[in-house]
Amino acid sequence: MTVETKTRLVTALIVAPFVVLCFVNYKSLIGLVAAVVLLASYELLNLASQENDKDFVKYAVAICVGFVVVYGIMGAQNGLLLLSLAFVLTNVLAVLTQKNIEAVWPIVVATGISLVYVAGCLSFFFPIYLQFGAANALLNLTAVWLYDTGAYFVGMKWGRTKISKKFSPNKSLEGMIGGFLTALAFSFLYKIVFGFIFKAKVMPFTSLVIFSAVITILDTFGDLFESALKRYFKVKDSGSVLPGHGGMLDRIDGLLFVTPVTYFLLSIGVL
Repeated sequence: MTVETKTRLVTALIVAPFVVLCFVNYKSLIGLVAAVVLLASYELLNLASQENDKDFVKYAVAICVGFVVVYGIMGAQNGLLLLSLAFVLTNVLAVLTQKNIEAVWPIVVATGISLVYVAGCLSFFFPIYLQFGAANALLNLTAVWLYDTGAYFVGMKWGRTKISKKFSPNKSLEGMIGGFLTALAFSFLYKIVFGFIFKAKVMPFTSLVIFSAVITILDTFGDLFESALKRYFKVKDSGSVLPGHGGMLDRIDGLLFVTPVTYFLLSIGVL
């Protein structure tokens, strides 16, 4: 086992219990999502900004976090309205704070992406939690974790068929299959423990197969998208807040693609 792998495992063992405990009640979930959005949006905006944009970055991050908190407190209602208001506010601040007119467009684009891609997508944990139960919300998180873990170890050991050498040369088809099987096995075990023993509301077994397939596809593309962003900005990691994992954005890239789709599929009865 490499030093990096050991570091990843130690970090996960320290952070994971705290994160899981935040699903015990809704208020702590709001705090968790807000904290993650704060770190991830700062990383993304910091990559996209110039040195003289740092003050605006702080304002933009505050708006992203503010959207999450208000949306959560409002019971996951009026999300589109709140997101639009947040976007308008960031545009006003960009015009007021940027001295160089050529800098307005890049920073506004980066802020818009942060609002939708980071704050917006991750906030779908709120309606999942409120409408479909804490158990399904926690499953959405932990199954993605287990997919990433299975894909990482299987890909590292047996990965031969590369998916995208251009964006993420370490991603392999074998890793995806290993991740799928890991997520599926975990989801079944989760259903048995929480669904049957603790009588929590968890999606049925047939839906868990679809759910694991959705994770496999969207987590992979979420990782490829974030890899494309990092290659554009010419960085290896989005940050260094999580030893062995890189930045917060590196850790949640797949989750950002999976979570809104999970809510959509739950809403239409597919899951």
